Amino acid sequence: MSMRTIVFLCYLWTFSLVFSQGMKWEEALKQDPKNVISLDCSGQKWDSLPLEIFRFTNLKELNLSKNKLSQIPAHFNSFQAIEKLDLSRNKFEIFPLSVCTLSNLKILQLDRNKLTRLPEQIASLQALEYLDLYANTIEHFGEGIFTLPKLQKLNIEGTMYGTVFAKQLLSRLPNTKVLIDPPCKCLD
Repeated sequence: MSMRTIVFLCYLWTFSLVFSQGMKWEEALKQDPKNVISLDCSGQKWDSLPLEIFRFTNLKELNLSKNKLSQIPAHFNSFQAIEKLDLSRNKFEIFPLSVCTLSNLKILQLDRNKLTRLPEQIASLQALEYLDLYANTIEHFGEGIFTLPKLQKLNIEGTMYGTVFAKQLLSRLPNTKVLIDPPCKCLD
């Protein structure tokens, strides 16, 4: 394991520790919204975001996992300070385009959704270092993913793709650790 990989893993581990201690939704509502930088709204069973969440404009970390979200409103771009966003285990079939406006986003978790394609707008996430797309049904990755200069880790395990695409992905992302299952020859 290279030193760069070890440093990156330590970075992710540190982020995970901080993130797991995010303020719970009910507690955050009692706080001054300007002072809340890490918010855990996981498991709320939301199918849409409550308007109150947009009061927390200084968030660096937002956990919206384990809800029933299928879309994110356009004014989600008010969260410009966000560096880590967890949208895993929701019901997204279409990649939420408003996420692509978050210029400071470093970690994006969209695992265990129902995404079928990545938009070209993903290219605007120039600070993105880690993208988790585990267990989605992505049929089209597009070109945008190949233009992320800081992408260090990409997880596409549990996603169907052919051998041609797998070779292309690995060759076009030489500086990215790609977590990938063996490709399916039936898709070539």
